[in-house]
Amino acid sequence: MSIDPRRRYAIAAAVAAYDRAAQGPLPFNAARLLATMFPTEEACQRSLLSLAEEGFDRKTLPATLRRLLRAGFLSREPGSGATPDTYRLHLPPVRS
Repeated sequence: MSIDPRRRYAIAAAVAAYDRAAQGPLPFNAARLLATMFPTEEACQRSLLSLAEEGFDRKTLPATLRRLLRAGFLSREPGSGATPDTYRLHLPPVRS
């Protein structure tokens, strides 16, 4: 699914702003991962395998998602059984 260029820009700008702040940089592929997960909607319920099929490293993907959760870009609702977790996008990031 293609992403609206304005949405891609909003995600990239939010990640860049976070990276410039005192918290330190996010993983290099954070903006691309968020754009892949949220091309049009505010929620994503894709498996790690389906995200890895988009070109993300399956081994580092969980750590990248945890980092985005801690940064406030994502919130997570656990799935059950074969149902993947649901992630919600927060732009700008939500600070706890």
